[in-house]
Amino acid sequence: GPSDEVGFTLCDQLGACTQATLSIAIDGSITAYNGISPNGDGINDYFILKNIQFLEPDNKVNIYNRWGDKVFEMEGYNPDIPEKRFNGISDKGKALPSGVYFYKVEFSSGREDLTGYLTIKK
Repeated sequence: GPSDEVGFTLCDQLGACTQATLSIAIDGSITAYNGISPNGDGINDYFILKNIQFLEPDNKVNIYNRWGDKVFEMEGYNPDIPEKRFNGISDKGKALPSGVYFYKVEFSSGREDLTGYLTIKK
């Protein structure tokens, strides 16, 4: 997987110093939190795709109801930006009912699609 390097210098009390480079492996996973409770209490009010904005900012998120109808689509999904995340409101501006939904996340990088189920509980 990807890695990053950090260079540093250590010195003792007498001023003798040594330099080293540390290679750090970067966890490239995007984690979906598969439940939301969009009631305005500030807890689980929106669909979190952890790290998507850092690892795969060029993405598209689709959410479907149990009949397969698309109820939400967002390009450039970013859980840090209210206008770029899913909070239980459909593309038509209506609050979706409690239930189980299906999500599909596509990445322009060629990364394999991320799919799963999302529960809305009010």
